[in-house]
Amino acid sequence: MRRFEIINNWIDKNSKVLVLGCGNGDFLVELNSARMTKSQGIDINSEKVYEAISRGLSVIQGDINTDLADYPENSFDYIIAHDVIQIMEKPDAVVKQIIKLGRNVIISFPNFAYLPIRLTIFFSGRMPKTKVLPYEWYDSPNIHLFTIKDFKDFCKKENIIISRQHYTGFGKRNIPGCASPNLFSEFAYFMISGIKK
Repeated sequence: MRRFEIINNWIDKNSKVLVLGCGNGDFLVELNSARMTKSQGIDINSEKVYEAISRGLSVIQGDINTDLADYPENSFDYIIAHDVIQIMEKPDAVVKQIIKLGRNVIISFPNFAYLPIRLTIFFSGRMPKTKVLPYEWYDSPNIHLFTIKDFKDFCKKENIIISRQHYTGFGKRNIPGCASPNLFSEFAYFMISGIKK
């Protein structure tokens, strides 16, 4: 499965999209090509932003922890936070903010309750390293470790609607109907929308 295929399949054609932590714009290129979106991106890394702009993409340099207040409410059809929630300073505040900025928000993240991670910690007593989490404990960008259950509990507590969910697991197989995603899924994808009234 291609890197962004799951998210791409959730995006309606010709939508207005904001990609948080867009890097050099690879995902923007794919979105614009596959879904004909009107995509924008924001990233904190000036070199990656320059590279994205040099490719003709609409990208600004900014910190998603502090600079999203510049966008008016309901500015986008979709906001995509792919593999960045766990590196944010205050992910709860950012999630609450972006569901006001976009009609739909797609969030994806590594599941820290994935069975091989549990077993590595249990048997070795050390922080695990995987293809999804290839970092040493001291240089990991992940400052908020959480699980699928944690995210679902957060959405329930904050009355956030989960409209779609998808999981990948052992060997990156597509496991959308997994009975125990918190145990068997390495990576999770959620589409959330406005707060329930």
